[in-house]
Amino acid sequence: MKIKNSITVIAALNILQGIGFIVGAKALTIQSFPSELLNEQSIQVGTAMHWPLGVACIVIGIILLSTRSLPLLEAKKVLHYTGFAYTFFLINGLLQHFTTPVNVPIPALVLITILAVASFYISRTAES
Repeated sequence: MKIKNSITVIAALNILQGIGFIVGAKALTIQSFPSELLNEQSIQVGTAMHWPLGVACIVIGIILLSTRSLPLLEAKKVLHYTGFAYTFFLINGLLQHFTTPVNVPIPALVLITILAVASFYISRTAES
C-alpha cells in the first residue's frame, strides 16, 4: 500500500474517532462508569473529559494528514512513532479497564490496537 494512502486512512480514522468521542461523550461516560458512580455531576465531568480526548484525536489526525507529502523515509518514521503513540493509548486503556472500575469500551481498544499494528506494519512495508 502506498504511504500517502495509508497515512490518509489512519488520519481519517483518527478524526472520525475524535468526532465520535465529542458527539458521543455523554453516552460514552454513562457506558464506561459503574452505575453507582454515576450522578449528574459525574456525568458532566466525564462528558467534559471526553471532549479534549476527542480534540486530541482530531489534532493527531490533522497532523498525520499534514505528513502525507513527506519523502518516504520520513513518512515511515512518522508512522513508526505513531504506532508507539497508539501503544501508549492502548496500555492506558487496558490499565484503566483492568485495574479501575472504568469499563473502557472494547471497540475503542480494538480500534487503537488496529491503528497501532497498522502504523508499525505500514512503516516497515509501505512504498512511495
